[in-house]
Amino acid sequence: MSNGDNTFGDLAIESLCAAMADGDTAVLDAVRAVLAAPVTDPDVIRYRQDVLADCRTHPAVVRELYRIATEATEVKRWKAGPAQHANGRLVLALQPLTELTTSLRRLRATCDRDGHVFRAAGLTDLMATVAAELDDGYLDTVEAQLAAMDFEYGVHIGAGLGAGNEIAGIVLHEPIRRRRFGFDRRAGHAFRVIEEPEPEFDPVMRLRDRALSVIADVVDDATDHVQDFFRRLRTELAFYLGCLTLHDRLSRAGVPLCLPTPHPAGTPRLRCAGLRDIALCLSSGQPVVGNDIDATGRSLIVVTGANSGGKSTLLRSVGAAQLMMQAGMFVVADGFEADVRDGVFTHFVTDEDRTMSHGKLVDELARMSHIVDRAGPNSLLLCNESFSSTSERDATRIAGPLIGGLVATGVRVVFVTHLYEFADQRYRSAYPTDLFLRAARHADGTRTFRFAPAPPEATSHAADVFRRVFDRAPGESPNPSRVG
Repeated sequence: MSNGDNTFGDLAIESLCAAMADGDTAVLDAVRAVLAAPVTDPDVIRYRQDVLADCRTHPAVVRELYRIATEATEVKRWKAGPAQHANGRLVLALQPLTELTTSLRRLRATCDRDGHVFRAAGLTDLMATVAAELDDGYLDTVEAQLAAMDFEYGVHIGAGLGAGNEIAGIVLHEPIRRRRFGFDRRAGHAFRVIEEPEPEFDPVMRLRDRALSVIADVVDDATDHVQDFFRRLRTELAFYLGCLTLHDRLSRAGVPLCLPTPHPAGTPRLRCAGLRDIALCLSSGQPVVGNDIDATGRSLIVVTGANSGGKSTLLRSVGAAQLMMQAGMFVVADGFEADVRDGVFTHFVTDEDRTMSHGKLVDELARMSHIVDRAGPNSLLLCNESFSSTSERDATRIAGPLIGGLVATGVRVVFVTHLYEFADQRYRSAYPTDLFLRAARHADGTRTFRFAPAPPEATSHAADVFRRVFDRAPGESPNPSRVG
């Protein structure tokens, strides 16, 4: 399952990811990946929500696990050059695995000390796996084998001859810790049977080097395996750590947060109370107005009303909430529930093509064609002033059958528009699957940034914006009293 090419940019998801990461590139990569791949199984979403609730209850433990995983992931791996001797390759391979074994012990100790506090299946399963796979006996054996690979008294190997008298069947035996005949090489006692040839011509040394090369490869593979475990653990924890960072920031700002209720695909469902745009909550220093929507059983939501009334903001809030819910996150609202969608696509108005290679309408149609090719029958499409680059009559002739066809295939469409002719025709058709919302305003033209079910109007009240911009003292900036 995937999203549209412009979804992150149109919904300002990058600002959400940056706020969650708080400068940590691993967290940034993790949250980007999760938000870009919507989960379509409500059980998996609830599974993640349970883990997130546990992380919120015990953040210090989660941060400690993340720190251990991060340090292990960043353990330096040394690369041996082509001319490196086999024993040198082995030494370089042993060092990172030894450090990672220490990290495994720290992970085990943390899980033993604090693992009992978790209740979510995702975290209790991790604790059980660590306890079963990284028991003291296993870790002691690993450390003993690593220590034995110093080969202080030489390498004890066996081998046979294969076809063409080639060396075959190399076997590494338990290191010999005591020299026979009472000789101690460390004390300088040794004897020589024959003159030693040059190392490259010494068959014993060649056999030894081949055995050490095999051992170095095995150690490298083990290091890859352990470091990959820590890398996956860091990625999993990074997402939840990003959620904690975001939750703390929004909670301090007094923004309402809730765990949404996901519903299976098949029946259109969207109901929310106090829904807010997450990007606006992060960037604005003012209170953000929330909106209530009940679109249960509705496949098309047409949003009309006053200019600068918060229509685009409402559109972004719906899209971001859908992505956050299907990532297993909380949503910026008092309450939110929706059916899962297999992708979120956006078709927002854009600037004129600077290359002048084609007109704006051509660009709009090309982008919509690309969306239609990729969107599935259970996708969510968010349109912001689509087809506004042509006349209202032509735009209505384009939008009418196109939106009707998408809705008929199961795509949910939220259509923000000033195309009164299109909206009015659709409203008078009285499709039971349609919901019409209109941006409210006070009699004096002040925007409330709230939306309510209402038929479309023939005016977008642009004159209110004109008066607000021009009827002010010189140098004074137009400043709405509240943010939509």
